[in-house]
Amino acid sequence: MNILIPLGSAILGGIITGIFSLWAVNKSHKKEISRLKSQENSLIQSLLQSIHDEIETLWDTYQQGMGVYLESFQENTPLLRVYPITQDYFSVYHGNTFLIGKIKDNDLRKHIIVTYTQAKGLIDSYRMNNEMVQKYEQLDFLYRQTNNSIFLQQLNAQYSILGEYAKGIKDQHNKVKNSVAALLRMLRKRGVLSENKNN
Repeated sequence: MNILIPLGSAILGGIITGIFSLWAVNKSHKKEISRLKSQENSLIQSLLQSIHDEIETLWDTYQQGMGVYLESFQENTPLLRVYPITQDYFSVYHGNTFLIGKIKDNDLRKHIIVTYTQAKGLIDSYRMNNEMVQKYEQLDFLYRQTNNSIFLQQLNAQYSILGEYAKGIKDQHNKVKNSVAALLRMLRKRGVLSENKNN
């Protein structure tokens, strides 16, 4: 009997130690999960701030140049202006595509993707217009050099194509303009312009 008491005490002590160990591990695990969630939320908030800044800066720069010109542009007139596009301007977006899927707000996530996709489409349209303007200029040069009526017909046809294409660019510009304004509003409602108090 004397052996059972110390043995029972040892077993009971082991059980109590095990329970406290499990409780401590569980508490530590919950704390780590909470820390990781907080870290991810902070990362997402930083991403949203960066997206806001990228979109706002690029749109303002575009709007001060080609955007204003396009908005004052007369209907049914070709855009006979080359708009130089030499790089990929969406470095924040492309560098963080793996994080965009982690944005929990479905509407915001979709609007970010839609806005960037529309903006890329507008850039592609300007690139295509640039190529068509170069073709128009070549035809104009050939006609002036040769005075050949075939080149004049091709020049007039290219002029008409450019006029139709300019309407499409203006429509795309307006869609992007509306998307950018809506996205910036959504991001500001999320508090992206607020300073992070944790820093």
